[in-house]
Amino acid sequence: MVKNNSSPAIDNLTLNGIPVSIRYDYLFKKIFASEDSKSAVAHLIHLTTGLRKEDVSDLTISNPYLLFHNIRDKRSIVDILIRLKDGKRINIEMQNHWHPFYPERAIYYWSLMYQDTSRAREGYNKLSKCIGIHLLNEAFHLGEKLQSTYAIREENGSLLSDVLELHFFDLTKLPEETKELLQSEISELERWLLFIRTDSQEVRNVLSEGDELMSECNDKVQSVFYTPSEREIYIREHIAEMDHYSIMREKYESGLKEGLQKGKEEAKLNIARALLKSGIDKDIIQQTTGLDREQLENL
Repeated sequence: MVKNNSSPAIDNLTLNGIPVSIRYDYLFKKIFASEDSKSAVAHLIHLTTGLRKEDVSDLTISNPYLLFHNIRDKRSIVDILIRLKDGKRINIEMQNHWHPFYPERAIYYWSLMYQDTSRAREGYNKLSKCIGIHLLNEAFHLGEKLQSTYAIREENGSLLSDVLELHFFDLTKLPEETKELLQSEISELERWLLFIRTDSQEVRNVLSEGDELMSECNDKVQSVFYTPSEREIYIREHIAEMDHYSIMREKYESGLKEGLQKGKEEAKLNIARALLKSGIDKDIIQQTTGLDREQLENL
């Protein structure tokens, strides 16, 4: 779909300046991971994976803590973990911030789900398919499409096995939330992804018109505006999520800066070694590289 920028985005409502969006943890799990959310999460799975509605209608929302065998193992918690009647496992993740190792994280979570489908004294043929659905609110760096799907394939494209399936949805590829867009024909998948992405209650209202299931979800979202206890939880968890992201970002940038500095120092040493081997005078090398005399003597 071509982005339509012909009119400004619809105004947002906030809680004390904090945007209200299903993208944030509290509402995402309220909409798709509570016991009364099975119809909504089944529909989301159907739209994002192509699984038939009848195959996802009977599902169990499982404990989000993934398998670990001993205290030394890395314990992982996913956003939403689903088990279907036929044994398939589905992990749904809402990721507001991209980081360089997110694909590895997605594969790691998949591997834990796949391992969890094994049972004692059962053969490999009893292992169940596992699917990861990842909704990204920052650009997916490995593709240019709204949806990128990965499986285990040979170089010629033939499928080795269908047990792994990873879906990445780049929400930045959705069109702008203009009035013209909301009055136009867009796919049901795009409507639901816009419903999840938007910070605007008015946009959610328009998108949910005539859609009974989305309207039910929209009612749950609106409860944070008029229920004091929910409003307090939403604000507190939003602040905690932003604090966590800020700390992680600061650590990443600090590590990157430190790595670049170490790289510069190593480059200077390598240049000095090469110049020494060429017989260049140490005074000249010192002036060229900025290394001190002791560093040169230790090379």
